[in-house]
Amino acid sequence: MRNANTSSIIAIESNKPVGILTEYDLLSLPADCKTVLSQPVEMHMSYPVHTVSIHASPQSAIARMRERNVRHLVTVDENDCLVGIISRTDLIRQISNKKPFSANDVADALRQSTIFVDARMPITDLRRRMHEEKRDSAIITGFAADLPVELQTGIITERDILRALAEDNDNLTAGEIATRPVRMINGDVNLNDARTIMLRNNIRHLVVKNRHKEIIGVLSFADLLEFIEQDYLVYLNNINDDSTSELIKARQSLALARKLIENSPDCVMVCNARAEIEAVNPAFTRITGYQADEVIGKNPSILQSGRQSPEFYAKMWEDLSQTGKWEGEIWNRRKSGEVFPEWLTIMAIRDSDGTISHYASIFTDISEREKNREDILRMAFTDELTGMPNRRRFSELLSLHVGRARQNNRSLTVMMLDIDNFQRVNNALGHNTGDDVLVEVSRRVSRELGHDAVMARVGADEYAAILPDIKTEQEALNLAERLLVRLGEPHLTSRGDDLYLSASIGVASFPKDANDTSNLLRCVELAMLQAKEQGRNRVGRYSVSMQSQKGADLALETALRRALDNNELHLAYQPQFDAKTGALCGVEALTRWTTASGEIIPPSTFIPVAEEIGVIGELGRWVMRTACRQLVDWRKEGLHNLRLAVNVSVQQFYGTVDLAEQLRAILVDKGLSADRLEIEVTESLFMRNIEDMRAKLQRVRDLGIRISLDDFGTGFSSLSYLRTLPFDIIKLDRSFVTDIDQGEEGQTLAITIINMARNLGKTCIAEGVENDRQLDVLREAGCDILQGYLLGRPMSAADISKLANTSAV
Repeated sequence: MRNANTSSIIAIESNKPVGILTEYDLLSLPADCKTVLSQPVEMHMSYPVHTVSIHASPQSAIARMRERNVRHLVTVDENDCLVGIISRTDLIRQISNKKPFSANDVADALRQSTIFVDARMPITDLRRRMHEEKRDSAIITGFAADLPVELQTGIITERDILRALAEDNDNLTAGEIATRPVRMINGDVNLNDARTIMLRNNIRHLVVKNRHKEIIGVLSFADLLEFIEQDYLVYLNNINDDSTSELIKARQSLALARKLIENSPDCVMVCNARAEIEAVNPAFTRITGYQADEVIGKNPSILQSGRQSPEFYAKMWEDLSQTGKWEGEIWNRRKSGEVFPEWLTIMAIRDSDGTISHYASIFTDISEREKNREDILRMAFTDELTGMPNRRRFSELLSLHVGRARQNNRSLTVMMLDIDNFQRVNNALGHNTGDDVLVEVSRRVSRELGHDAVMARVGADEYAAILPDIKTEQEALNLAERLLVRLGEPHLTSRGDDLYLSASIGVASFPKDANDTSNLLRCVELAMLQAKEQGRNRVGRYSVSMQSQKGADLALETALRRALDNNELHLAYQPQFDAKTGALCGVEALTRWTTASGEIIPPSTFIPVAEEIGVIGELGRWVMRTACRQLVDWRKEGLHNLRLAVNVSVQQFYGTVDLAEQLRAILVDKGLSADRLEIEVTESLFMRNIEDMRAKLQRVRDLGIRISLDDFGTGFSSLSYLRTLPFDIIKLDRSFVTDIDQGEEGQTLAITIINMARNLGKTCIAEGVENDRQLDVLREAGCDILQGYLLGRPMSAADISKLANTSAV
């Protein structure tokens, strides 16, 4: 508890809380507690544990704390598994920006009498008295009269008692461990200002004096929490005073809501927590054929058509339980027996305690939409002029053929044809004649390729074909040459004139040239462009040597896509250590790539490629899921206090799914507390719209995830955004750590950044620590966390587990 600077420890079995040990519990230890401290936690912990749902409101948590007379509530999920813990401090921070106090001054919030003791009192006696009188602090007086006035008064809190026990200083006196000077405020100070002082200075107690400078008590978070609850009761009483008018308005709103539901064209169905139907609207009867009295009290399964599997419904209820919402297409059955498609939205409704009380379902009959789907798909996937598949459909068909070829371990040839200078035909003869020529070209090519080929028009004057029956490269080239001859024959126009055309053809194959659809298309296009560049009316065969740099990039891209499919990527974890205690406090997840041939590709090479070809989102999601899964495994091993840092690319903030929503889903899926996760971003993030990025970062921060600014000092490093953007951590770039070896001048920047981070209330992490001199300078400067080869190289998860039991730097 001392090392983690926490006020409680939770004991768990099978990831379920079974007990809690708090600072207050430690006050009850006997005077001679050395033997007690070596006893198991379960002998002194409080149980059963008081819990609250993670979905409960702050007001419900306050009420439960008050009702149970406790300072902590353990938060659990739907399976009563541990999620985290919420304390009075957390509630004060949560409500601090949402609800100002109505009181005028601090004196209004003082609720408890204060313990005053002499500085010579033994800690053991003070500990017993604080426990008996149920006080979390005491004022210490009786110091030497010749001391300055500000040092003649001190304060001791439960945290100080805990520190003395942990450091085996229980034989000292109160004066020897008291905090001096104390933070004092006048009793007429505004209560909101007092709360701001406590939160800003990260303290839980303020000594209060009157206008005569006499100490009249101690303001604590407990007083603030009680005052919040009383404020809330006053608010409810005020509402009650206006109950008549408010009740009338509520009834009017309820009546309006009922009319809206009754007249809604969409079906509405409300079920209780036991999944029993309680209410339906007229649209439900019109669409399903069931009257209300035929379904009320029954399970919605009476509508099931049998088209969806039990696994489908299990996943639907799992999503509902985890996210509170499910939406999608489903097939149900009317009373007449007719099966029909519907678009269904289900929302879980929770009460003030966070418990699901009802489910509201809204669904729409989409039968007409299904009837029109074929026409829509035909229009979306077919070229209107030739009746052939268009580029979009061709890509889907190619994916299908590539999958079959991979499954059957055989090759697949693809051909792309572009009519040379076709724009001249349109310009000279008109688009109608040009269209006739395009249709004739498609016919000639189709006849030459045969029935087994899949042909498509993929551009204005471009055609592509899948050739599943071609066995060899030479066979493909011979076919392409025959196509050139066939297209070179004269075309008779509607005017009766002969028109001569030529084409450029590219040929590529799977898996020799590419291992997936998009890269195979890219290869065949490069081959076709090569044919054009070499004079047109010829065949180009894809080769890596076409363009050395492009070829190398393409090969790396292909290998990277294959790596994602073939599990060639893995994670290494570099340990991070608390600079003061030397304890292992976290890890940074680092992506590593070893190809099937054993070649090691450094992240500096493949990460930019992943961003360029658009797979960084997929790669980032894999890294986040894998790292979080490993953190769960470490937690099962008893490593509950590790933090996990994961690097995030700027492109992940601009994906199709909001990054904050992705992270929330992963945390829920893995059952992780958000404060265990950190994301690391670089200053390049703010080269875009800084206000937009501020909003995206804030959504991540609102989840409870900490945000680290990586490689600080190497970008545009504006001090203004450090103050305004939601960062928690500044990560000192390794270049500044290396400069420490250059003497005092080289140390200046590193020490300045560490001091700046401390003044801004940010945690500072130094990376790249490689020698003892750097380590000593960083510790002396007050750096919070250290990382580098001197302390630990990137290692496997198993090695992190071993290190956790022996770590000390």
